[in-house]
Amino acid sequence: MVWREVLRMCNIVRPILPWADEVLWMSTHARGSAFHHTVRRLAFAATIYHLWIERNRRCFKNVFLPYQEIIRLVKQDVGGKLASGNSYPRCERYHSLCVNLGAPLGEDT
Repeated sequence: MVWREVLRMCNIVRPILPWADEVLWMSTHARGSAFHHTVRRLAFAATIYHLWIERNRRCFKNVFLPYQEIIRLVKQDVGGKLASGNSYPRCERYHSLCVNLGAPLGEDT
């Protein structure tokens, strides 16, 4: 459910693939410096990070976060990273990505 929602926030609508295929898909669809590729890389990394933290929390502390909280943390990390970087274009073409991830919209570039 976490990965499905992260893909949706990245405007990617497709079936969930086996993990090895997800990694391959992401490695081929997140190359380059285009804004949406950067968003995909950030979302992928943040998802892996927060799922690993959740795995450790469950294994070692027997504490379980709801999946919605993990999604919120991923969104917060990605949106925060995008908001802190001034080198990314924030234009109408990427409006929905910025809105989905809580990143502020700037001037057209």
